[in-house]
Amino acid sequence: MKARTFLISVFSFWVLGMMSVSRAQGTEKAVQGGDSGAAPTIKSLSYGFDVLDIVRGLEGKIDFELSGTFTSKHIWHGLDLLGDHGAFIPVGTIIFGDSGFSAKIIDVYPLSSGLESSVERNYAGFYTGTLMEDAPCATHFTTNYFYYGKPKVPGHKGDSQEIGSTFFWPKIISVGDNCVTPSYYFGYIWASKHNSNIRGCEGFIHVFSLGYDFEIPDFWPDGKNQDFRFSGDITYNDGFAGHTIDHDWSHAVLGISTNFKKGGLTITPSLNYQISMDDSVNTENELWCGVNATYRF
Repeated sequence: MKARTFLISVFSFWVLGMMSVSRAQGTEKAVQGGDSGAAPTIKSLSYGFDVLDIVRGLEGKIDFELSGTFTSKHIWHGLDLLGDHGAFIPVGTIIFGDSGFSAKIIDVYPLSSGLESSVERNYAGFYTGTLMEDAPCATHFTTNYFYYGKPKVPGHKGDSQEIGSTFFWPKIISVGDNCVTPSYYFGYIWASKHNSNIRGCEGFIHVFSLGYDFEIPDFWPDGKNQDFRFSGDITYNDGFAGHTIDHDWSHAVLGISTNFKKGGLTITPSLNYQISMDDSVNTENELWCGVNATYRF
């Protein structure tokens, strides 16, 4: 308990420090200026969004987003949470202007009967900033907090919490007219209750990712182009989310997605394949697809 309190305290001081640095560097410009097209657009393999896709809003304006994802499997950090069953994932988002702060409410509803105990009500908060904004090694970061709730499990004994940060570098690797975006996520999870059903889930996770945005010209019969995004990541699981999980490289994921935009509505279909390398996380390779619809007010 003392170690966890110390970790959370250090994490909080780090966030406050990054806030002061990013404000001093004028992060209201470029990617953080509300230009969502300047950031990677592939949706998360877990909850229909990606921390790389979280950007600041416009000064003095509060934005709202509503989104929903239908996914053929609910894969989270390599784990197949619903045993090859699909899920519907609605998300509500509020973006607090250009402050860098945003918050989400995330529900998960299994699409098959008999899985009522797997319903989720999750809460998340984010802070987004930029370091060395005008340099080729410009570093964008998003710090997150998740509260994972299982409302169908009595006494909140299935609840857990996660803190982490994602760092990504959109300018560092150029390929033609586009860039490959490397990113790194570092997270820590723990059970919310001392008498939890998931005692021993405490652990760290490290996710190393690459994303590449590209355009196919004349993709449609009328000559219009279409944007796509390839992504790939590999994860080192350091006991994250289970006392029986090995401390090892657990899985790698390849994904492709594209966007269709009309006004404030964006439709994002995606296809993903997971190579499972550690049986303590997942004994099977996974193939799943999803479609996300997001409307921004």
